[in-house]
Amino acid sequence: MTQSIMNSSLKQIKSSSLVIVVRGNNSEKMVTTGFGELDLKIPQKKIVIKPNLIGNKPHPTTTSAKTVEAIIKNLKKFNKEIIIAEGSGWADTNIAYRDRGYKQLAEKYGVKLVDLNNDQYEKLKNPKTMVLKEYEFPLTLKDCYLVSAAVLKVHGEAGVTLSVKNMLGATIGGHKGRFHSKGIHQSIVDINLYKAPDLAIIDGIEGNVRGELGGETKKFNVMILSQDPVAADAVGANILGIDPLSIKHLKLAQEKGLGIADLEKINVRELK
Repeated sequence: MTQSIMNSSLKQIKSSSLVIVVRGNNSEKMVTTGFGELDLKIPQKKIVIKPNLIGNKPHPTTTSAKTVEAIIKNLKKFNKEIIIAEGSGWADTNIAYRDRGYKQLAEKYGVKLVDLNNDQYEKLKNPKTMVLKEYEFPLTLKDCYLVSAAVLKVHGEAGVTLSVKNMLGATIGGHKGRFHSKGIHQSIVDINLYKAPDLAIIDGIEGNVRGELGGETKKFNVMILSQDPVAADAVGANILGIDPLSIKHLKLAQEKGLGIADLEKINVRELK
């Protein structure tokens, strides 16, 4: 059965979105400092952390388990079920979990690991979408508080791959190229119209500046946190030296009401 949704849960665009930029090189301290600046409310019964494990490669191609551990520590106080969920496009998700330290993390903190590529799903429709008029929605993400734990990276086709683009891995099936063929920017925004992150965290202690699967890396020594994922990505793009409004999916996301991409309308708070 296909359900139709109007996505009434989307936050209305505010005149100013707060983005926390913490400078340093200790992920645990930086994440904790950032959480201290956010007035988080989590009414949902479960929290899902969506890292970027596009392949079975170390950070900064993928999200460091050390950063996800810091996120878990700060979320434990909410006394919710915590799940780590990913659907890798260039690796077996469970092997990536093992090799990148996520299985040890799950055992240490009692969190569940889910391969979204093989998750159960329900079919949804959303009239606001552009190319994904019907969508297989992973049930693990249903009624959850969603944290996008991304990495600061450029992307050959999408320009950047940050909090919003990270949601391409929050989909059924390992063949993510299908979204590229439909229109990568439109697909990114449509997926977020079905389910957008409630909290964006971008690890920019080190970032990929040549490609999403590896290549040249650079130390930026930043951690970006925001309850507006589009604003977080706009700030991340700017740190990478890219005008966020030149990134089509960020501009489209702003137009669709997912958040703010205009740097002039974003309140950036820098901390050390």
